[in-house]
Amino acid sequence: MKENGLGADVVSEGELRRALLAGFPPSSIVFAGVGKKEEEIEFGVKNGILCFNVENEEELNIIEKFGRKYKKSITCNLRLNPDVGVKTHSYIKTGKEENKFGIDLATAEKIIKSSKRYKWVKIKGLHFHLGSQIKDVSPFIEAIGKVKKFCLKVNFKPEILDIGGGFGIPYRPDDRVCDISEFGKKICDSLKDFGIKKLIIEPGRFIIGNGGVLIAKVLYVKRRKRKNFIIVDAGMNDLIRPSLYHAYHMILPAKLRKNGKIKADVVGPICETGDYLGKDIEFPSAPEIGDFIVVMGAGAYCFTLSSNYNSRPRPCEILVNGKREKIIREREKYEDLWRGEK
Repeated sequence: MKENGLGADVVSEGELRRALLAGFPPSSIVFAGVGKKEEEIEFGVKNGILCFNVENEEELNIIEKFGRKYKKSITCNLRLNPDVGVKTHSYIKTGKEENKFGIDLATAEKIIKSSKRYKWVKIKGLHFHLGSQIKDVSPFIEAIGKVKKFCLKVNFKPEILDIGGGFGIPYRPDDRVCDISEFGKKICDSLKDFGIKKLIIEPGRFIIGNGGVLIAKVLYVKRRKRKNFIIVDAGMNDLIRPSLYHAYHMILPAKLRKNGKIKADVVGPICETGDYLGKDIEFPSAPEIGDFIVVMGAGAYCFTLSSNYNSRPRPCEILVNGKREKIIREREKYEDLWRGEK
């Protein structure tokens, strides 16, 4: 990603340190997030990142304090809450008024009108983020329209506009997602008369979501009158999206057999009924004990959300390039589970 000219959007000091370790120049890093700690803000200021996406007035005062301490002018974008709804799970809607994110337009107006009181904070742009897994471009166009009206009202000409991320990917074969080129064209058309110098987008899921799969081993096949269960060695601790968001992931057998179709819930060994990877999955052939199943679309918001629940070590990660493969994260050992405990 770095070698292709991309930057990084971070929401914690840990993510910022990870981006720096990966070689991203600080000038290509944006620090977002609704709850930045003072030490995290200071770390960003010291490292000279591109900008902060600011979520409230108190945060601006902290940034000003560290700008004064290090004698640095610090670029900031105000994160607006445009009160735009999107068709996605309620947990990942981030642009509605009732959500914790962003600054309401009335407060943002007050901040902009009083911005001359800051010596080191330079409010140069605006930011919004509507949510995740958005399948068409219309919410972005609506939000951009609201931003334009806001800028006209308060006589503010932003140099930077960060329209966030959330551009969706197909998780099902029949998912209809706006083509990325259409998305780009309509966004650019809506901004032609806006005069910004820099447009920032955060297409993380689009880049990596369908680039990863989870491979699990079949432990048992439990057939019942009302429902069948394929019990595998991966659970909600490895991939929590189905339990957390009721998300759908296509699941396929790694090996086709000549034993007929089966419809089954794919479940793990965790001690909760909510421990499932898929419900009523229709397999073209019935997996048997020792077979492997492949959970598709596991590249985004999967491993990073994994845990050691039920004292289960997390799996390894393997990077595949053509016929070459490399372990890029080692499988955890049992002793890793209690390392650091006393």
